Amino acid sequence: MKKAVFLLVFMTLAVSSFAFEFPNRNLFIEGTAESSAHRTFFMNNFRMEASALGFTVVDNKADAAYTFRFEDQKYDDDWDPSIKFIILISLFLNDGDRELVSFGWPYAELDDMYEYNQFVFFKAAVLIPGISEDDFTGLTVDDTRWKNKWLYLRASFDFPITFNVLKVDKDRLIDGIGVYEGEFEKPNRVSPLDHKIYALPGATVGIEVQPLSFISVEGNFQISFGDTRDNMFLNMAVGAQLKFPIKLSKHYMIEPYGAFLYPLNFSEEVFEEFPEYFFGGGVQFGVKGGKSGVFFVDVNYMMALTDAVMKNNFGELYPEPPTINYKRFAIGLGIGYKFGLFDRK
Repeated sequence: MKKAVFLLVFMTLAVSSFAFEFPNRNLFIEGTAESSAHRTFFMNNFRMEASALGFTVVDNKADAAYTFRFEDQKYDDDWDPSIKFIILISLFLNDGDRELVSFGWPYAELDDMYEYNQFVFFKAAVLIPGISEDDFTGLTVDDTRWKNKWLYLRASFDFPITFNVLKVDKDRLIDGIGVYEGEFEKPNRVSPLDHKIYALPGATVGIEVQPLSFISVEGNFQISFGDTRDNMFLNMAVGAQLKFPIKLSKHYMIEPYGAFLYPLNFSEEVFEEFPEYFFGGGVQFGVKGGKSGVFFVDVNYMMALTDAVMKNNFGELYPEPPTINYKRFAIGLGIGYKFGLFDRK
């Protein structure tokens, strides 16, 4: 009997406590704006932020302990002509209609507020009992300026792995793969050939323009060591990339791209003919590097549509044929940094 009475009292107190705390998690949101688009934007965003903080947004003010109120209006700032609007924020305790906090937040364009709605709401809601900064882990203003610049200056260290794949030629090479001395039908000596693969360092500098949030164009200049023999040669080329930024979060982004490369020179000691163009694509994995920059890792694949024709360097031992054809492609690896200029809206 005593246990039953104790349980009944305990449950009554628990329910009473729950009923006392519950209204503090109910929030009524109201607001006005000179533009219906602005009002809809803020109403939807503030409701989402409230739900993320654990509030229950109610449609009846009488059911809520607090009211979050906003008023959006046009604004002229003599110090900063780019500022066009201001949103006034107030938080009321419905019991007695007491105003707990009031402040304004100026901004230039509506899209700018995607970065600050979270902070603005929390700045008011933190005064509600039971809400603290611990409830909102990692509260920061979601600054996405680093990935929304008109212009980026790019520099990277590259390590391309170049493949020269022997082209089987039964009309010119013995068994399709061998250089020789003597007659093709009855050679005196034969030496089979193999593919030529080498990896040598390089660097890239470029300028990237982002006219749209999901498209950017880069022009670059590339330089790398490259040869298939002992004499080192400096390769130079100009390239272009069409990128499609995928902005996953406030700290990361991925940019798949298509690429074009035009070599400016080639080693005439090694090549009789060299491909005129290269085509391919790749992916850049970017991480926020400050307010204006991006650290990135680049992986790409480039291939030539025509053969790379190398000179036969075997001398008198295996002088035939005088040239050897290879298919040429490269897998590129790079790491670099892009510094952004001029914020996009």
